[in-house]
Amino acid sequence: MTVDLHTPDNQSLIDFPCDYKLKAMGHATDSFIDTVFEITKKHAPDVTRDNIHLKDSKAQRFLSVNITFNATSLEQLHAIYGELKKHPEVLMTL
Repeated sequence: MTVDLHTPDNQSLIDFPCDYKLKAMGHATDSFIDTVFEITKKHAPDVTRDNIHLKDSKAQRFLSVNITFNATSLEQLHAIYGELKKHPEVLMTL
C-alpha cells in the first residue's frame, strides 16, 4: 500500500513542520519494533521510544507499530516510507 501525500498538481497535502503519525505492520517480534524505530529515528533524530504505540492483532501474530514524530518535509517522509517498504520485516505501511 502506498501513501499518497500529494494533490493532483503535485503539491503536498501536509503543512510542515507538523506532528505526523506513521504506522507500520509486521509480525509480532521485538526485532520488528526495533526496525521501525531505528528507520524512523535515522530520518527523524528527535523521535524517542516514548513516541511508540503498539497494537496486537486478534491472534497476536501481527503487530502495528505507530510512531508520532515531528515531520519536517515531504522528502523526509518519502525517505522513511521508502526504507520501511524495502525492509523484509515490514508487511505494510500507512
